[in-house]
Amino acid sequence: MTTLTLAEQCHAIIRDGGLTFSPFSPAPTCGYMVSIAGSERTIPLDDFGPGSLSAYMADYLAGVAGRGLFFGAWVDEGLVYLDLSMNVMDRAEAESMGRLESQLAIFDVVNGDVISL
Repeated sequence: MTTLTLAEQCHAIIRDGGLTFSPFSPAPTCGYMVSIAGSERTIPLDDFGPGSLSAYMADYLAGVAGRGLFFGAWVDEGLVYLDLSMNVMDRAEAESMGRLESQLAIFDVVNGDVISL
């Protein structure tokens, strides 16, 4: 498992439009990512950097460590969205969980697609 510095993670988020990561386990390579309601934070792209990512991670590190969740980040229309997410293998279950978590979409890890709910 390769560990990126905070600066490298920020660069990857901006360069690739998003990133799923955990300091405790490798990023998922299959399944669907479902965000956890109440864990969202939105940061203007111009204000996003290692400090804001570090602050978010500090606030939610226990959830990632204790519950097997992942940090998720994506960029859309000049904003960086940060959240906690879970990896669900079954698409129907992921869609159901996404709706229960009041999410607008889930992410297909294999195909790199956003699936609107």
